Amino acid sequence: MRSGGAHRRTAGRGFDAVPWGPAVLGGAALWVASRVLVTTIALVSQWAATGSVLGGRPFSDLLARWDSSHYAAIASDGYAAGSTDVAFFPGYPMAARAVAAVLRTVGVGADAVPTALVLVAARGGLVAAVLLWRLAEVTAGRRAAFVATLLFVVGPYAVFLHASYAESSFAAAAIGAWYLAVRDRWLAAGLVTAVAGTIRPNGLFLLAALLVLYVVRRRAAGRRLVAWPVLGLATGVLGFLGYMVSLWVLTGDPAAWNTAQREGWARSTSAPWTTFAATVQNVLHHPLLSARPQFLLDIVFAALLLAAVAYFAVRRRWAEATLLGLTAVSLMTSSTYVSLARNTLTLFPIWIALGAASQRHTVGRWVTTGVLVVGVVLLTANTHQFTLGEWAD
Repeated sequence: MRSGGAHRRTAGRGFDAVPWGPAVLGGAALWVASRVLVTTIALVSQWAATGSVLGGRPFSDLLARWDSSHYAAIASDGYAAGSTDVAFFPGYPMAARAVAAVLRTVGVGADAVPTALVLVAARGGLVAAVLLWRLAEVTAGRRAAFVATLLFVVGPYAVFLHASYAESSFAAAAIGAWYLAVRDRWLAAGLVTAVAGTIRPNGLFLLAALLVLYVVRRRAAGRRLVAWPVLGLATGVLGFLGYMVSLWVLTGDPAAWNTAQREGWARSTSAPWTTFAATVQNVLHHPLLSARPQFLLDIVFAALLLAAVAYFAVRRRWAEATLLGLTAVSLMTSSTYVSLARNTLTLFPIWIALGAASQRHTVGRWVTTGVLVVGVVLLTANTHQFTLGEWAD
């Protein structure tokens, strides 16, 4: 697959010649299978730990841990004055707030917000799986689409496609924006990118990558770079910028988001060697024993992420390299590598590249098989940890 998403398989036929049926059925089937797998692991973990499959919690709280409480507070009451909850972008919890309002009209009471968080996350995961299949199919072929989507839904941190977290909603928006971009629908891509920018700060990295994709595709087509489509794509900044400006207005602090990150989670920008050293210290000495192996995994995934950036750069796939590279720089210059491994879940170009490689040569098939096996093992371990409230990145 070349940067810009054009593949010889679809060059003569156009995207519309590829039916949506396989993507809808295949992506949905794989997402449902992963949901059953993750739910089963969670229920067994609770039963083994407490003697009850739900551990005395409602089903809507089965995969609601750690940051889920912050999303629930925002969905219930909005952003409280002076709260560090402003570190969490509003797209996911505000969507859940709207769904909760509907649920209350049909008689769902105290569980409305937790249930809404589950439903919005589930919708995001389902849409992301379908769109990933579609994007991979039109750029790399149907068999590659199956492999890419399978690796995505049973990857090491795929529990966060089902947990009450924002990852699934962001993945759906990011993949959707990329799909629109490779169809040269730049205004639509920009608007969907703006939605992604209300869900997670990574929306800014997505916009930068899509701008690179725009340049690559326009140059390949021999068309002017300065043209109306780029203005349409530029709307992608509105989600991220809108939230930053609203925080400035509400708090009087133009860096309110960074302030919340620092005060709530001690996260600030550091030199990469300082960040690495701090992460090593967490591997060795973090007070939570369950956190130590996760920080080790963060280091391993950092190395893999850098390898992926190099892979795309060598193949001159600049848009993908930009998305992964900016993500790597951001996470590897924070206070520690915390959550770095989890962030690879939404880096969909990796899954598509693996799916394509599995169809090209024997080495690609062996690598893909290894990734699948390791992914399922880590998914099981991370789901177990997360369900029991232990550290799962």
